[in-house]
Amino acid sequence: MRKAMVRSGLAYTAALVFALAGLGATARPQGQQKAPGYSYAEYNAYEAAAKETNPEQRIKALDDFVAKFPKSTLLPYVYQAYYQTYDEQKQYDKVIENADKLVASDSAYATTGVKLQALYAREGAFGQTFNSAAQKAPDAARQAKTAEDNAALGLKLLDQMQKPANATDAQWAAAKKQYTELFVGTQGFAALFLKDYPTAEKAFASVLANEPNDSATYLRLGVAYLDQAAQEAAAAPATSTTPTPPPAATSGDAAPSTSSTPAPLPGPMPGQQDYMKGFWALARAVALKGPNQAEVQSYLQNQMLVYQKTACPDLLTTEMNQLLQMAQSTATVDPPASYAIPSGPQLGQYLTNSNLFQIMQDLQAGGDRANFVWLAVCGNEFPNVPVKVISVSPTADGVDMQVYSGATPKDIQGATTANMEAKVENQPDAQRLQKDNIVRFTGTLVSYDPAPNFLLHWDKAQVNPADITPAKPGARRMARRGRQR
Repeated sequence: MRKAMVRSGLAYTAALVFALAGLGATARPQGQQKAPGYSYAEYNAYEAAAKETNPEQRIKALDDFVAKFPKSTLLPYVYQAYYQTYDEQKQYDKVIENADKLVASDSAYATTGVKLQALYAREGAFGQTFNSAAQKAPDAARQAKTAEDNAALGLKLLDQMQKPANATDAQWAAAKKQYTELFVGTQGFAALFLKDYPTAEKAFASVLANEPNDSATYLRLGVAYLDQAAQEAAAAPATSTTPTPPPAATSGDAAPSTSSTPAPLPGPMPGQQDYMKGFWALARAVALKGPNQAEVQSYLQNQMLVYQKTACPDLLTTEMNQLLQMAQSTATVDPPASYAIPSGPQLGQYLTNSNLFQIMQDLQAGGDRANFVWLAVCGNEFPNVPVKVISVSPTADGVDMQVYSGATPKDIQGATTANMEAKVENQPDAQRLQKDNIVRFTGTLVSYDPAPNFLLHWDKAQVNPADITPAKPGARRMARRGRQR
């Protein structure tokens, strides 16, 4: 994903480097009489090199100029010709090297406009070269910080520039916007690598304010928010992310405490708002159908899974599809205020602190509460669920049984209709179960039918062997004789 961010987000066309209104593609000296400070020999040598059409021969001519005139005041033009030529050859490291030399020059010909063009070329080349391999280099942090500083310098010089007399207001505004976006985008990209997330987020949001359909910047903004959220979550006090369901019911006559008022759901977790902003930014990148759309969507789904840790991936896919639909119809940098999905710790906290009867009540309540609860419990295994068998149907290696579970043994005993269906697998002895038996089973919750015909569905269930009536010895002998015949 980071490799894709660099390629799609900071690519630039060489022609854009020299598009600043009124500056022209290549600054040229005007001759000794009009611009003293260099000799005719220097001027002629530079002119010959600049007019050379073959890039390799041009570089050789420039090398010869530097060797012959190492302190020439024309060196800013030479460095400019160098980085333009190296850009043609896609040697971006050389673009950076020569642009840096120009910016550092104290020659009178290293004017604000000339330096500004060099910085634009330099920052564009940085975006081309600072890929996943470069980010592992020992001096990667230095490269990123230098790019960030040069972007700030570029913005400063751009602010000092006056509109050229031969440029219209519209041309000047377009040129300034073009330069600003590259410099600000580079600041954000470098800050993201340096883990300065607030700076990165501010920069990317600034770019999107002017380019609201820039999918690559949305991608980078999403990564910044998610990295910051993960950092905040890691710094928070440790909490268990593995839910531990409590016993499903008490074995005595006392009922678990119940209340007509549902208990409040877990509150926000550290970094949760940044997670929401990150998911939203990635969804906007997908909605805008930019490069690497499938890769970005896969990254979004994986990040949502890491955040939520739901045991039912289909539920997470549904959440992601709903998010993508919202992002297609709402073109804002930040998500709607109402957008939120629960985290893994929140779901685990609910599951750990609830019993099966509370879970059933919450699911029957419907709405957002039921959605939250189902995310927490779906796919989890519950042990020793006490039930009354309402009906039972044998299968090849077990039974499908309609059962009822309630808050107290008395409630269970008096049941006449089912509120659960359990598929018992790999347990032939369970075929001896009869209607009205009171048993315990361990199973995995896989789905539920909402009220008014509420029904929980369990798979991979196993009945406690102690609750199954032993087979009669005679029945076993008859079964063996039948097999022998």
